[in-house]
Amino acid sequence: MDSLLRIGLVGCGGMGAEHIRIIRTLPDVELVGICDERPERVQRMNGQYGTPFWLDYTRFLEQARPDIVHICSPSGLHALHGICAARRGVHVLCEKPLDISLANADRFVTECERAGVLLGCIFQRRMSAGGRAVRAAITAGKLGRIISCSGSVKWWRSQAYYDKDAWRGTLALDGGALANQGIHTLDQMLWLAGPVEEVEFARLSTEAHKMECEDVALVVMRYASGARGMLEVTTCCRPDLSTRIELYGEYGSAALRDAQVTAFGVAGEDLLASLTDPGERTGGGSEPFDISLAGHRSQIVDFYDAVRNRRPPAVDGHEGRKAVELLTRIYQKGLPGAVLGTPLELPSA
Repeated sequence: MDSLLRIGLVGCGGMGAEHIRIIRTLPDVELVGICDERPERVQRMNGQYGTPFWLDYTRFLEQARPDIVHICSPSGLHALHGICAARRGVHVLCEKPLDISLANADRFVTECERAGVLLGCIFQRRMSAGGRAVRAAITAGKLGRIISCSGSVKWWRSQAYYDKDAWRGTLALDGGALANQGIHTLDQMLWLAGPVEEVEFARLSTEAHKMECEDVALVVMRYASGARGMLEVTTCCRPDLSTRIELYGEYGSAALRDAQVTAFGVAGEDLLASLTDPGERTGGGSEPFDISLAGHRSQIVDFYDAVRNRRPPAVDGHEGRKAVELLTRIYQKGLPGAVLGTPLELPSA
């Protein structure tokens, strides 16, 4: 492949704008087009950067002819937009989650494999050097058998945040605190402690906002390893209290705040000081886009290199679907009958 990559992006809201900022700083790439159904968004980006824009996604793919498309649209549209790109031979880098429907996420992975294109999912906390050191220690057995791995995301979102766009907080396109704010922590817990065998308890409720989905989630789970853990996610906490993961095994323990390791020890030895890079706080509490972009940048660079060298990306579609599967099982336990996402309505192939 030519070293110059043609990049497109769909979804020019807050996260899409952050992706554009990163893309424009990278060498050997050209942002050939952006797409959003809201004219004011693409026109604003066009005015700021002079980037060609489209309101129709199909025409965007046909006319911009990107090598890679970044999917930054509402979560319930991720699979639809990604599959349409894959069918045209376009590699796909999707913001979290792959979709909020597990069936759609699985179809997304299958269609990309069938088309021979790479699929990556943004879970930027996996790029943290500190987090990778903790995971390596767990994988090597240095912490012994993991006994517990728990997480918390105690953030604030105003009613204005949910009222800003009609898709926010809906079952069809967004989900609630778990699918939006908590999905990174779900992914981290799975990445560190392994798959969950059983969701033993889940309570999802809407306490302080006018929205369709939950703003408080309490979950108890049993991992396949036999470890147990709890997860608390909310957007009702003002001021923000924590975004943490704490785990311990027979011989050691670790704690992370966002992507930053804040405690790490094995067999009575404090290993925190030995980390050359403990990672960083990624932010995103009360201010959704007051975040560090270092992890995003690292993952985007990794994906572009994967496309150039035809290798798997750091977080591929199979890894990305794991959090969606656990999200689905939590919903089945905590809100029986509630269905996240909508059936795919794909244009004819």
